[in-house]
Amino acid sequence: MPQKILITGGCGFFGTWIIKRLLDDGDVPVVLDVAKTTKRWEMILSPAEIAKVAFHQVKIDDTEALLALVAAEKPDAIIHLAALQVPTCRDNPLAGAKVNVIGTLNIFEAAKAQRSAGHPLPRIVYASSAAVFGPDAEYAETHVGDHAALKPTTHYGAFKVCNESSAKAYWIANQIPSVGLRPLTVYGPGRDTGMTSFPTRALAAAIKGQAFDIPFNGKTAYIHMREVADMFVTAARRPASDSVVYTVGGDIVDMPDFIAAVDRLLPGAKKLITSSGAPLPIVSRVDDASLRAAYPGLLRIPLDQGLRETIEVFKRRDAEGKLEV
Repeated sequence: MPQKILITGGCGFFGTWIIKRLLDDGDVPVVLDVAKTTKRWEMILSPAEIAKVAFHQVKIDDTEALLALVAAEKPDAIIHLAALQVPTCRDNPLAGAKVNVIGTLNIFEAAKAQRSAGHPLPRIVYASSAAVFGPDAEYAETHVGDHAALKPTTHYGAFKVCNESSAKAYWIANQIPSVGLRPLTVYGPGRDTGMTSFPTRALAAAIKGQAFDIPFNGKTAYIHMREVADMFVTAARRPASDSVVYTVGGDIVDMPDFIAAVDRLLPGAKKLITSSGAPLPIVSRVDDASLRAAYPGLLRIPLDQGLRETIEVFKRRDAEGKLEV
């Protein structure tokens, strides 16, 4: 039976790919976002698919409007993605907290209101982040999983820690279950904002023959967005029985090896792509063994395959005169 799934921040990178997956599976995506921006949708979705997406212009921090929307739509599940990224939270922490923290509380309040009104409780899956962790030097573990110490170094990461704690509190106080997912460096078509967007943008630059500097070095865990979409949708379809948070893994690759992988697919790219600066302030050795044990059969997309798929989309967009760096 088709599921109605509300996606907050659905015009963004994560939302676009999750919409695609839901439509492919015959589900009904309902999108909430601050504005209807379709440039990412047009990269991934056909015009016929875009026409199937119900859109509501609502600010995630507008409690009254959000509760009214959830009451009207009565979704089977909510995939909560709406957030401001690392640079914006750094430059304007108050705005970051309003969207990232208050917005998340609003999701749980909306779910609570649904149950109080006698309706089924929507399943909640929300985007946390590996930014809840500190840099590599802070961890002795070979593999950093779900229960490693939380040591964020950014406002964005601190807000995600707050959200994870709030989700747990809603479970304890109100028995509202939820699943949080902590991805690190997610790449693919549509990734154009945020601290870890630069590897994807480097691919676009190389296709256009432009020099591009990735402003960090070191290792990080790369994962294609199609893989991440599979994780969110799979979790959203299954009832949870607690407040759980899963760390998301990926291919752990050093920057020179990443650039070399791009060069194998786009010969000459290594002459255009450079890197500079310190490593990301987030541990690279993330491990998702418990996530994959909880949801057997999740997609695995090796880095070379994910890069190849991304390059194919970017080349098509470039031929159409629509590729942006």
